[in-house]
Amino acid sequence: MNPRWLEGPEASLQQVLDGREERAALQREWLKKGGVLLCLTLNMPGPVKRFPLADAAFEEGRRLAEQWLQGGGYTLLEQQRVERPGGQEWYARLAGDPLEVKACVAALEEQEPLGRLLDLDVLQPDGSKVGREQLGLPPRTCLLCPRPAAECARSRAHGIEAARQKAISIMEEHFRHQMARRVAAQAQRALLHEVACTPKPGLVDGANSGAHRDMDRFTFLDSAAALGSYFEQAAFVGGGWQGRAEELLPHLRPLGLQAERQMAEATGGVNTHKGAIFSMGILCAALGLFFASGEPFSLAGWMDKAGRIARRALGDFDLPLDETAGRILRRQQGIPGVRGEAAAGFPSVTQWGLPALQDCLARGFSWNGACCGALCALLTQVEDTNLLHRGGTDGLAFAREQAAALWASRPGEEALLEGLAQLDQQFCLRDLSPGGCADLLAVTLLAHFSIRHASSFFDISLSL
Repeated sequence: MNPRWLEGPEASLQQVLDGREERAALQREWLKKGGVLLCLTLNMPGPVKRFPLADAAFEEGRRLAEQWLQGGGYTLLEQQRVERPGGQEWYARLAGDPLEVKACVAALEEQEPLGRLLDLDVLQPDGSKVGREQLGLPPRTCLLCPRPAAECARSRAHGIEAARQKAISIMEEHFRHQMARRVAAQAQRALLHEVACTPKPGLVDGANSGAHRDMDRFTFLDSAAALGSYFEQAAFVGGGWQGRAEELLPHLRPLGLQAERQMAEATGGVNTHKGAIFSMGILCAALGLFFASGEPFSLAGWMDKAGRIARRALGDFDLPLDETAGRILRRQQGIPGVRGEAAAGFPSVTQWGLPALQDCLARGFSWNGACCGALCALLTQVEDTNLLHRGGTDGLAFAREQAAALWASRPGEEALLEGLAQLDQQFCLRDLSPGGCADLLAVTLLAHFSIRHASSFFDISLSL
């Protein structure tokens, strides 16, 4: 975790006491307006109450409170945020039954992981608080043990530092999950955009199934839909990793195997995304490493982290693997395949796919046209093991030569799409399918999306 997220000034005892008095006075002023008053604070143990992670958690708590209240049918008549050295406060005035409002926010406290740190006090018009006991609910439990929190506080059963670290871990896990969900969304988006890109020679696209007879675009859509949880898990594991990147792969391996099973279940046993599961799982985990390290995001740094994660796969370590066509070719002919590409930090993507995509966009291509341009550029350079498996060295040479001839003319969008459509016919006649390039196109798209959205992945200040 970024250490800057934990930095903040200590609040003096006097500031804390003054804050309590000011809060009570403000509550009295609000109660004069009528209705039910809700007061939100963050329960942060220790003298440091205000720091970026805590402020972000408070804002998340405010948003959750709004969502839960609106979901319960309540309308906020008025609201206000108050900044104090001893912590932030949020006040909301609403109409309704105080007991029902308390039941709503008590459910939030119990069901949302971040709710453990939120104090949501509901005050009646006479100034009295609605207690959990009025709802037949047990007292809130301690952060560190199952006993009532108030009991542990009075007896000082736990040290302040232990409670503080527990609170920090709850907040960190919340934002790590948030990062992982955002990363996974972009990874799934990349897979969906890849299959939608049309025309793609020999590949499944919006026009046809290319050289494939056992799948269509709906097979790919089902597969992509099944892989969201895997991408999220990979990013989450990376986000909590404290060791060397080179040691992370064995911890991702079980997730990848489960993802392959999910893919097979979604597609009826058809291999749609096995290469993407490997490549994009590693890339999601590498994005998580930025969250864990607090380093500024960069494309070069991301690919370096991905390469260091993937490097162990070159030796196959000690795990049984399926005897795939790519693995056979790598062993027999020295073709690096997806493992070599990943271990090298995806040079085909950084040197050819992504620059081509960006160049096409700069030239005014549509998004579909730019994606097709990126695929064409990749076809000119990649030693695609799928092409080798289907067409041998002659098939690979043919595909690369044809793509190179088209790309070398620096075609406009219309000419590019027409040329790729013609190549599609030739590839299908020869039973050629550049599946490796398709996976690298998806990686290219993920790279493009991640560059645009990286700040939302890692910067918790965006929650403020």
